[in-house]
Amino acid sequence: MKKLGLLLSLLLLSGAAFADAGSFTAGTNYVAVTPPVATDVKPGQIEVIEFYWYGCPHCFALEPYVEAWEKTKPANVVFKRVPASMKGSEFYVDAQATFVADILGIGEKIREPFFNAIHVDGNDALRTDKDAIREFFGKYGVKPADFDATWDSFGVQSRLSQAQQLGDRYQVQGVPTIIVNGKWKTGAGYQMAPPDIMKCVEFLIAKEQAAQPKAAAPKKHK
Repeated sequence: MKKLGLLLSLLLLSGAAFADAGSFTAGTNYVAVTPPVATDVKPGQIEVIEFYWYGCPHCFALEPYVEAWEKTKPANVVFKRVPASMKGSEFYVDAQATFVADILGIGEKIREPFFNAIHVDGNDALRTDKDAIREFFGKYGVKPADFDATWDSFGVQSRLSQAQQLGDRYQVQGVPTIIVNGKWKTGAGYQMAPPDIMKCVEFLIAKEQAAQPKAAAPKKHK
Protein backbone atom coordinates (compact mmCIF):
# COMPACT_ATOMS: atom_id res chain seq x y z
CA MET A 1 0.00 0.00 0.00
CA LYS A 2 2.10 2.85 -1.33
CA LYS A 3 0.17 5.65 0.35
CA LEU A 4 0.83 4.11 3.75
CA GLY A 5 4.60 4.58 3.50
CA LEU A 6 4.64 7.92 5.32
CA LEU A 7 2.27 6.64 8.01
CA LEU A 8 4.44 3.59 8.66
CA SER A 9 7.57 5.73 8.87
CA LEU A 10 5.91 7.97 11.44
CA LEU A 11 4.83 4.98 13.51
CA LEU A 12 8.34 3.58 13.55
CA LEU A 13 9.94 6.94 14.31
CA SER A 14 7.51 7.45 17.19
CA GLY A 15 9.19 4.61 19.04
CA ALA A 16 6.73 1.81 18.31
CA ALA A 17 9.09 -1.08 18.98
CA PHE A 18 8.68 -4.62 17.76
CA ALA A 19 7.93 -6.85 20.72
CA ASP A 20 9.76 -10.10 21.30
CA ALA A 21 7.67 -13.21 20.79
CA GLY A 22 7.76 -14.08 24.49
CA SER A 23 6.90 -10.62 25.86
CA PHE A 24 3.10 -10.71 25.51
CA THR A 25 1.10 -10.77 28.71
CA ALA A 26 -2.35 -12.25 29.26
CA GLY A 27 -4.77 -9.61 30.50
CA THR A 28 -2.68 -6.81 29.02
CA ASN A 29 -1.87 -7.70 25.40
CA TYR A 30 -4.53 -10.35 24.92
CA VAL A 31 -7.40 -11.99 26.80
CA ALA A 32 -9.08 -15.37 26.75
CA VAL A 33 -12.46 -15.62 25.04
CA THR A 34 -14.85 -16.86 27.73
CA PRO A 35 -16.39 -19.23 26.91
CA PRO A 36 -14.38 -20.22 23.83
CA VAL A 37 -16.29 -20.13 20.55
CA ALA A 38 -16.29 -23.19 18.29
CA THR A 39 -14.76 -22.47 14.87
CA ASP A 40 -15.89 -23.92 11.55
CA VAL A 41 -12.45 -24.75 10.17
CA LYS A 42 -11.19 -28.26 9.53
CA PRO A 43 -9.33 -30.28 12.18
CA GLY A 44 -5.71 -29.19 12.32
CA GLN A 45 -6.51 -25.70 11.04
CA ILE A 46 -6.39 -22.50 13.10
CA GLU A 47 -8.87 -19.69 12.47
CA VAL A 48 -7.91 -16.02 12.70
CA ILE A 49 -10.64 -13.37 12.38
CA GLU A 50 -10.08 -9.64 12.09
CA PHE A 51 -13.07 -7.43 12.94
CA TYR A 52 -12.52 -4.04 11.31
CA TRP A 53 -14.16 -0.83 10.12
CA TYR A 54 -13.03 1.09 7.05
CA GLY A 55 -13.54 4.36 8.90
CA CYS A 56 -11.25 3.38 11.79
CA PRO A 57 -7.78 5.01 11.79
CA HIS A 58 -6.40 2.13 13.87
CA CYS A 59 -7.63 -0.41 11.30
CA PHE A 60 -6.03 1.70 8.57
CA ALA A 61 -2.71 1.77 10.44
CA LEU A 62 -2.85 -2.00 11.01
CA GLU A 63 -3.78 -2.90 7.42
CA PRO A 64 -0.26 -3.07 5.89
CA TYR A 65 0.90 -5.31 8.73
CA VAL A 66 -2.12 -7.57 8.24
CA GLU A 67 -1.36 -7.76 4.52
CA ALA A 68 2.30 -8.60 5.15
CA TRP A 69 1.38 -11.25 7.73
CA GLU A 70 -1.24 -12.79 5.45
CA LYS A 71 1.44 -13.49 2.83
CA THR A 72 3.63 -15.41 5.31
CA LYS A 73 1.10 -16.98 7.69
CA PRO A 74 1.31 -20.74 8.37
CA ALA A 75 -0.42 -22.88 5.77
CA ASN A 76 -2.91 -24.25 8.30
CA VAL A 77 -4.12 -20.78 9.36
CA VAL A 78 -7.47 -19.74 7.87
CA PHE A 79 -7.76 -15.94 7.88
CA LYS A 80 -11.12 -14.17 7.70
CA ARG A 81 -11.94 -10.46 7.63
CA VAL A 82 -15.30 -9.53 9.15
CA PRO A 83 -16.62 -5.95 9.09
CA ALA A 84 -17.87 -4.92 12.52
CA SER A 85 -21.63 -4.70 12.02
CA MET A 86 -23.25 -3.49 15.25
CA LYS A 87 -26.63 -2.14 14.15
CA GLY A 88 -27.09 1.52 15.07
CA SER A 89 -23.32 2.05 15.37
CA GLU A 90 -21.10 4.08 13.07
CA PHE A 91 -19.70 0.79 11.76
CA TYR A 92 -22.94 -0.40 10.15
CA VAL A 93 -22.99 1.50 6.84
CA ASP A 94 -19.46 0.49 5.87
CA ALA A 95 -20.21 -3.11 6.85
CA GLN A 96 -23.18 -2.99 4.51
CA ALA A 97 -20.98 -1.49 1.80
CA THR A 98 -18.43 -4.27 2.33
CA PHE A 99 -20.98 -7.00 1.68
CA VAL A 100 -22.40 -5.13 -1.31
CA ALA A 101 -18.88 -4.98 -2.76
CA ASP A 102 -18.34 -8.69 -2.12
CA ILE A 103 -21.59 -9.68 -3.82
CA LEU A 104 -20.85 -7.42 -6.79
CA GLY A 105 -17.37 -8.92 -7.14
CA ILE A 106 -15.24 -5.90 -6.24
CA GLY A 107 -14.55 -6.59 -2.56
CA GLU A 108 -10.80 -7.19 -2.84
CA LYS A 109 -10.43 -4.59 -5.59
CA ILE A 110 -11.70 -1.73 -3.43
CA ARG A 111 -10.07 -2.65 -0.11
CA GLU A 112 -6.97 -0.47 -0.37
CA PRO A 113 -8.61 2.37 -2.37
CA PHE A 114 -11.52 2.57 0.09
CA PHE A 115 -9.18 2.83 3.08
CA ASN A 116 -7.07 5.43 1.27
CA ALA A 117 -10.06 7.48 0.12
CA ILE A 118 -11.10 7.94 3.75
CA HIS A 119 -7.78 8.24 5.56
CA VAL A 120 -5.48 9.74 2.92
CA ASP A 121 -7.83 11.72 0.68
CA GLY A 122 -10.15 12.82 3.51
CA ASN A 123 -13.40 11.56 1.97
CA ASP A 124 -15.16 11.25 5.34
CA ALA A 125 -18.57 10.77 3.69
CA LEU A 126 -17.52 7.20 2.84
CA ARG A 127 -17.76 6.34 6.53
CA THR A 128 -21.53 6.77 6.72
CA ASP A 129 -23.10 8.02 3.48
CA LYS A 130 -24.75 5.60 1.06
CA ASP A 131 -24.74 8.13 -1.81
CA ALA A 132 -20.99 8.70 -1.48
CA ILE A 133 -20.38 4.96 -1.43
CA ARG A 134 -22.53 4.47 -4.55
CA GLU A 135 -20.47 7.11 -6.35
CA PHE A 136 -17.22 5.49 -5.20
CA PHE A 137 -18.32 2.04 -6.39
CA GLY A 138 -19.15 3.58 -9.75
CA LYS A 139 -15.43 4.12 -10.30
CA TYR A 140 -15.09 0.33 -10.28
CA GLY A 141 -17.78 -0.34 -12.85
CA VAL A 142 -20.79 -0.73 -10.55
CA LYS A 143 -23.95 0.73 -12.06
CA PRO A 144 -26.14 2.77 -9.68
CA ALA A 145 -29.12 0.47 -10.32
CA ASP A 146 -27.06 -2.62 -9.43
CA PHE A 147 -25.77 -0.92 -6.31
CA ASP A 148 -29.27 0.04 -5.14
CA ALA A 149 -30.69 -3.40 -5.91
CA THR A 150 -27.95 -5.03 -3.85
CA TRP A 151 -27.82 -2.59 -0.93
CA ASP A 152 -30.85 -3.94 0.95
CA SER A 153 -30.89 -7.36 -0.69
CA PHE A 154 -31.47 -10.57 1.22
CA GLY A 155 -27.85 -11.61 0.61
CA VAL A 156 -26.46 -8.45 2.17
CA GLN A 157 -28.89 -8.51 5.10
CA SER A 158 -28.06 -12.17 5.80
CA ARG A 159 -24.34 -11.45 5.86
CA LEU A 160 -24.86 -8.43 8.11
CA SER A 161 -26.87 -10.56 10.52
CA GLN A 162 -24.21 -13.27 10.57
CA ALA A 163 -21.47 -10.71 11.19
CA GLN A 164 -23.49 -9.17 14.04
CA GLN A 165 -24.01 -12.55 15.65
CA LEU A 166 -20.33 -13.41 15.36
CA GLY A 167 -19.32 -10.07 16.87
CA ASP A 168 -21.77 -10.61 19.72
CA ARG A 169 -20.35 -14.06 20.46
CA TYR A 170 -16.87 -12.58 20.73
CA GLN A 171 -18.13 -9.49 22.60
CA VAL A 172 -16.47 -7.17 20.09
CA GLN A 173 -16.76 -3.60 21.35
CA GLY A 174 -14.09 -1.87 19.27
CA VAL A 175 -11.88 -2.34 16.23
CA PRO A 176 -9.55 -3.67 15.13
CA THR A 177 -10.19 -6.80 17.19
CA ILE A 178 -8.48 -10.05 16.23
CA ILE A 179 -9.65 -13.47 17.39
CA VAL A 180 -7.34 -16.47 17.30
CA ASN A 181 -8.96 -19.89 17.06
CA GLY A 182 -12.07 -18.86 18.96
CA LYS A 183 -10.02 -18.70 22.17
CA TRP A 184 -7.95 -15.51 22.26
CA LYS A 185 -8.71 -11.85 21.62
CA THR A 186 -6.27 -9.03 20.91
CA GLY A 187 -6.12 -5.80 18.93
CA ALA A 188 -5.77 -2.05 19.18
CA GLY A 189 -7.26 -1.90 22.67
CA TYR A 190 -4.48 -3.99 24.20
CA GLN A 191 -1.63 -1.51 24.60
CA MET A 192 0.31 -2.36 21.44
CA ALA A 193 1.44 -0.59 18.27
CA PRO A 194 0.32 -2.09 14.94
CA PRO A 195 3.43 -4.24 14.28
CA ASP A 196 3.22 -5.68 17.78
CA ILE A 197 -0.45 -6.58 17.36
CA MET A 198 0.44 -8.93 14.53
CA LYS A 199 3.37 -10.32 16.47
CA CYS A 200 0.94 -11.04 19.30
CA VAL A 201 -1.29 -12.81 16.78
CA GLU A 202 1.70 -14.92 15.76
CA PHE A 203 2.40 -15.66 19.43
CA LEU A 204 -1.20 -16.83 19.94
CA ILE A 205 -1.11 -18.94 16.79
CA ALA A 206 2.06 -20.62 18.06
CA LYS A 207 0.27 -21.22 21.37
CA GLU A 208 -2.54 -22.96 19.51
CA GLN A 209 -0.13 -24.89 17.29
CA ALA A 210 1.62 -26.22 20.38
CA ALA A 211 -1.70 -27.28 21.92
CA GLN A 212 -2.76 -29.34 18.93
CA PRO A 213 -2.52 -33.12 19.34
CA LYS A 214 0.55 -34.60 17.74
CA ALA A 215 0.01 -36.99 14.89
CA ALA A 216 0.65 -40.56 15.92
CA ALA A 217 3.88 -42.01 14.62
CA PRO A 218 3.30 -44.70 11.98
CA LYS A 219 3.65 -48.24 13.30
CA LYS A 220 6.61 -50.22 12.11
CA HIS A 221 5.90 -53.44 10.27
CA LYS A 222 7.49 -56.48 11.78
